[in-house]
Amino acid sequence: MKKTDLQSLKRQTLLGVIICLPLILLTFLPISPRPFREMEIITRLYQAELLQNHEKAAQNLRLLMEFHPQRVEWWERLAFHELEGGNPAQAAADFERAWEAQSISENGLFALSRTLFDLGDTNRAVEFALALLEKPDLSVDYFPQLTQIFQKSNRWDLAVQAARRWSVAEPNNIQAIWLTAVLQSYRTPGEAIRLLTPLSAARGSEARQAARLLEALETAQENPDPAYQRVIVGQRLGELGYWDVAEQAFLEAVSLSPDYAEGWALLAEARQNLGEDGYPDLRRAFELNPASDIVQTAMALYWRRQDQPLVALSYLRVLAEKHPTEGRWQVEIGAALAQNGDLVEALHAYRRAVEIEPENAELWRSLAVFSASNGFDPQSYTLPAAQRALDLDGNNPASLDTAGFVYLQLGEWKDAEQFLQHALRVDESYAPALLHLGQVYLEMGRTSQAFQYLKRSSESRDEVIALTARRLLQRYFPDEVIQP
Repeated sequence: MKKTDLQSLKRQTLLGVIICLPLILLTFLPISPRPFREMEIITRLYQAELLQNHEKAAQNLRLLMEFHPQRVEWWERLAFHELEGGNPAQAAADFERAWEAQSISENGLFALSRTLFDLGDTNRAVEFALALLEKPDLSVDYFPQLTQIFQKSNRWDLAVQAARRWSVAEPNNIQAIWLTAVLQSYRTPGEAIRLLTPLSAARGSEARQAARLLEALETAQENPDPAYQRVIVGQRLGELGYWDVAEQAFLEAVSLSPDYAEGWALLAEARQNLGEDGYPDLRRAFELNPASDIVQTAMALYWRRQDQPLVALSYLRVLAEKHPTEGRWQVEIGAALAQNGDLVEALHAYRRAVEIEPENAELWRSLAVFSASNGFDPQSYTLPAAQRALDLDGNNPASLDTAGFVYLQLGEWKDAEQFLQHALRVDESYAPALLHLGQVYLEMGRTSQAFQYLKRSSESRDEVIALTARRLLQRYFPDEVIQP
């Protein structure tokens, strides 16, 4: 049979069901003066639901409930139609009616909490999320989502509680263990170490992250100062992309030690990475200890973000003079000079960095990326720098990604693909390589593969990478729904 005939048959079958439905339902409903009006509403309701027309389904279900006000379990069904139909405020009200009638499912209760949160009613969202969390036989599917609601609502005690229940319910779930350890890292480091130790011995990206956080926790434990411990752990959490948790660690640090300049500077850095200003905290740090390396670095980063690179340079040059054997300050100077439009002087700064520390692969990677991004002679600067990074640290996904990025910039798609695939074999979740490989496949016209890698990189905790990936997805795949 032809495809069109099959589609026609399906439509006829569906039409037959809709036509016959009122007759079938008449056998189950009592005869009354209004059965045909009810049948008309029921028919329209089921038509709308079959066609996923949620607005019409909600209208007809509300009419039907006038005939059967005792059917309180329909409030949740109505709420889901309102939610899908783009009316979240009414959906929340209908979910609450179901809650008050004690006729709401776990899914409905979660939807109520999520909807209230999206509407900005954080306190009530937490109230209903907590009601769901307190259910003794709650499905494990809800724990990560509840943890996220509590985190975003600044209820860290409840976030830890939800994560713990998840890790207890699924003791072999790596994500559950990892998240629980992250949330406990700055408050109960001993428990975080217990969770991370076996995880760090495994394989994969989670194991590598666990090893890095474990290293910071063990280093922090060597110092008895609790404020210092939280600063060390918070710095590592920030490096791993958990700036919201890092902010809590720094807040505790300055609460324990209000004169801790570095704690205030890092708190400002965390808040800037979360989209806040952070300058009042940074100003306080500078007043407490203007000579601190961390404070001056934070000042330089702040002014670069404010598009004031010349102000940033005043701090960076002091740091470079103070630490003449550290090439990283020359890299920061180069970045500020480039931001100010002085690319030639910026190149000189990057080259000074590798002259200061010729065995530092990270500095060679910085030179290669800068040269490739700004169109300097690839034979003189870009390719030799990328090759030197590979010679020094060839198994590092960052060095492999740098080589892939360089060839991407040069239009050598095959070479770029090989290096980027190698980087992902070393670390399958390395976000820069995911993004760059997606870009390579766009250039090669392999759009289905490009989408796969861009989608994965859009979920990165690195906001710059995630934002770049989302923009590419919106540009090249406008019909796909991409969640931020």
